[in-house]
Amino acid sequence: MVKLFANLVLGTALSGAIWASASACGTADAHDKPDAMLNRSREMAAKYFNIEVAKAEGYQQLFECTTHDEHGTMGVHFINPGRAGDGRLVLGEPDVLTYEPEPDGSMQLVGMEYIVFEKDWKQKGVPEFLGRTLQRKTTVGVHPVDPYYELHVWHWRHNPAGMFADWNPYVGCANDQS
Repeated sequence: MVKLFANLVLGTALSGAIWASASACGTADAHDKPDAMLNRSREMAAKYFNIEVAKAEGYQQLFECTTHDEHGTMGVHFINPGRAGDGRLVLGEPDVLTYEPEPDGSMQLVGMEYIVFEKDWKQKGVPEFLGRTLQRKTTVGVHPVDPYYELHVWHWRHNPAGMFADWNPYVGCANDQS
């Protein structure tokens, strides 16, 4: 009985230590924790699994599949110019959708981005959204663009670097035909 109790205490302590360590390293993030706003964001954007729906709503391919030799891939970006240029961050209106090219030529929705161009941001300070401070960027991968703030959200592909990281090593460009 004492041995069973000791094993339970040790197991609980180890579980707590592993969880704390994972949290500190950034690997235990929003993928593993329930969040009503993130759930709502994912639900509202699920219609874009069908890329034809995205195109009908004004999304256009921005660049070829964006990849980085060390960090992973972002995928193929489809931007909605009207949304991206409106100076707002709206939960149900992602500005950019990211897709992974599939062997059959189709596209698999893997993530999305909320962005606002610096010139369009009328509020003070750096934008915050979904409990995160957006990152200021001047490139998409290797492509220079006007300064903007962005937040990646990997709703449909787990990312060991974190749900809000720029690059995802679990996304690939091997089947890109653009």
